[in-house]
Amino acid sequence: MSMNSRAPGRQLAVATVVATVTALGYMYIAGVQTKKEEGPASMYKESKGLNSNTSDSRMNSADVRQTVQGERKP
Repeated sequence: MSMNSRAPGRQLAVATVVATVTALGYMYIAGVQTKKEEGPASMYKESKGLNSNTSDSRMNSADVRQTVQGERKP
């Protein structure tokens, strides 16, 4: 009985490809759902409701923490 030494390596390669494609597919679907729920907002552009003084890009870490915890409105 001879054993093919490449079989375990091939199975591992196939499992790795399947896991990678599954993860990428999940990330794509999650991104599409997030865009659908959150809209086209971008953290790199100011939204219409914020000006340069109230933009979240101008917040320091304490302001961000207060906003996330609901203690402060942006």
